Amino acid sequence: MQTTNSQQVRIHQAINIGLQLREIIAEYSHGKMSHREYQILEFVVEEHLAHRRVVMEQGMGLKHLGSRYTLRKSIQTLIDNDFIAIEHSQDSRLRPLVPTEHALHLFAAIGDRIGRLVIATP
Repeated sequence: MQTTNSQQVRIHQAINIGLQLREIIAEYSHGKMSHREYQILEFVVEEHLAHRRVVMEQGMGLKHLGSRYTLRKSIQTLIDNDFIAIEHSQDSRLRPLVPTEHALHLFAAIGDRIGRLVIATP
């Protein structure tokens, strides 16, 4: 397939956005966040912004990201690195996972950086 000049520009833009995304995630997590953990965090933040509760069982139900054991470890890593907190609840099975301010700042920084890149593209 022959690519046109405009396709090449869009491809370079997509690659640059991906690079910037990985750099911001590495910066905010001090290099400790895997792709799996980022996807879990993305899920928790999206649900939180939609005012839907996410409990641990839901987080461990993201089977496309790994086994329950692996997901539990990833969620614990996000908790340990101040991206997710567990709110207290009367029923320990229903304790909500919520994004921390640190997590919300990460996504705000991602949005700002991508916005600047899109505006700067000719």
